[in-house]
Amino acid sequence: MLRILAIDTTADVCSLALLGPDTELHIHEHLPRQHARQLLPRLDALFVEAGWSKRSVDTVVYGRGPGSFTGIRIAAGIAQGIALGADCPILPVSTLETLAYECAGSAQECWVALDARMQELYFARYQFDAEGLPVLIGEEQLLTPVQLPEPVQKVQLAGNGWLTDYGFSPAWQAVLAQNAPELTLPSAAAAARLAQQRLAQHPELALAPEAALPVYLRDKVTWDNKPKVGS
Repeated sequence: MLRILAIDTTADVCSLALLGPDTELHIHEHLPRQHARQLLPRLDALFVEAGWSKRSVDTVVYGRGPGSFTGIRIAAGIAQGIALGADCPILPVSTLETLAYECAGSAQECWVALDARMQELYFARYQFDAEGLPVLIGEEQLLTPVQLPEPVQKVQLAGNGWLTDYGFSPAWQAVLAQNAPELTLPSAAAAARLAQQRLAQHPELALAPEAALPVYLRDKVTWDNKPKVGS
């Protein structure tokens, strides 16, 4: 069994996880705008608790986005640095896919929406295969609520985008009033488990550290002081 380190700082939560033989540790802490200062000390503490060294890691997983532009860069940079030091591969994981993965078993489909600010949502739809792994329907998108597809029955919702007040249609308002998402932000623990299953089936998905890039969806990086929804 691989020793996996997972990092997700794509939102206000600093999420870290170690997954390996007889080890499953994680930190999932609300630390808005503190990732650059707080991530490494918390990561060091997690390694001490596990009794691992950073050089003993077999694969580094990180939330490649979409999400906070700064948070994605922080996660990618630290993940690449650790992977280079450990001489191990890296696996970028979609934040939307991670949330869908946590929904597996509760419905045939999961629709994920993360708050992208500026009255927009990062959105994707997933079905689940026989192994409970999410399969993307179409592509990840940056949408306003009025651009969302019409809601359908028996779909699990995940992501803090559903909790925003960005002008959902009456049909969506009715659905959201009865079907609030249980999961709002991606966790590194889920990303580590997802990566473990993916790599067991397709080890070729692992990349050289320098080949791992962030995914923003929004072409132009912008600044907005409005706080994000959820935690």
